[in-house]
Amino acid sequence: MFKSNLFTLSTVAMLMTSCYEPKEAPVTEKKQTSYQPGSVVTYPAVIEPITESIRLTGQIEYNPNQVVRYASLVTGMITRSHISLGDRVTKGQVLAEMRSSELSELNAQGRVLESQLSVAKRKLASVKSMFEDRIASDKDLVEAESEAEILQSEIEKIKSNLSLYNASSEKGVFQIKAPVSGYVVEYNISEGTQVGSSEASLFTISDLSEVWVTANIYAVDLSFVQKGMKAVIKSKAYPNDFFEGTISDISQVFDPTERVLKARIRMANKELKLKPGLTIEAVVTRHSKELAVGIPAAALIMHNNENYVLIQKSDNTLEPRKVVADVKDNDRLFFKSGIAAGEKVVINNQLLLFSEVLDQDK
Repeated sequence: MFKSNLFTLSTVAMLMTSCYEPKEAPVTEKKQTSYQPGSVVTYPAVIEPITESIRLTGQIEYNPNQVVRYASLVTGMITRSHISLGDRVTKGQVLAEMRSSELSELNAQGRVLESQLSVAKRKLASVKSMFEDRIASDKDLVEAESEAEILQSEIEKIKSNLSLYNASSEKGVFQIKAPVSGYVVEYNISEGTQVGSSEASLFTISDLSEVWVTANIYAVDLSFVQKGMKAVIKSKAYPNDFFEGTISDISQVFDPTERVLKARIRMANKELKLKPGLTIEAVVTRHSKELAVGIPAAALIMHNNENYVLIQKSDNTLEPRKVVADVKDNDRLFFKSGIAAGEKVVINNQLLLFSEVLDQDK
């Protein structure tokens, strides 16, 4: 009986002891996460000529060959204005009306001359009749004909002036008409404006289908910028757009105020986004004969004061790689070592992906 109880107690103790024995934690393998090819945007590194770029400031200007400035030939007061700054106008369109004492004087002179011509014609008819009856001489007939011709010439001159000034005798005003089609880019008159014949211009019309980009070249950049180079035009007004042009001319004289040379870039302006007076930035690029592996500058990742890129491997895993660029251009990085041609460099969400890769390695 005693032995049986002893055996039972021993068995229970052994079972209780086994319940409290420490167990080893299972070993967890470190997994390397791979990414689906479509979830990561990459750029294949390529061998290409090394480029260097500089940025030139400037602005949009009118093409002076497509600008017409209108100056009044007579004095008067603007009675009506039919347009506003920036309006599209067509050739011959009435832009404004002006009342002038000169119109009254011309009309009065025309009426006097018409009356004198009527008398001269009657006199000529009478002299012709007398000449046929041998009462008047050749001299009398020539003088009568000459007088009528002179008066007719004076009347035609007045009509020509009225036509030149676009006079409307019915309204008693001069009509100011658009000499060409285009856009009103300057407008210096309004109803009630007194106009003198010495005014520089009442308005300016320009065809904005082509504009000039004037870029500033400082002395330190003279050896870099050359005629015929391509230029990419950007403006803060259109942050997502860029326009391409070619430097067509470079001034040979420094601007006395800004101390720069002016480079001219002719630009087509189909969408009329390039507005005269708009400040721009022109990026000019020079291509070298030396080759290197190039990638977008946006792919670069700064971490602990060092530069990295993310490389997508053939198994879709991402490798953070420390790099040192040999040449940095405007939006390109060039490497003579560290990245091989054909390697896929991550160019989208690389900062987030880089952080995820670092977390996995911890």
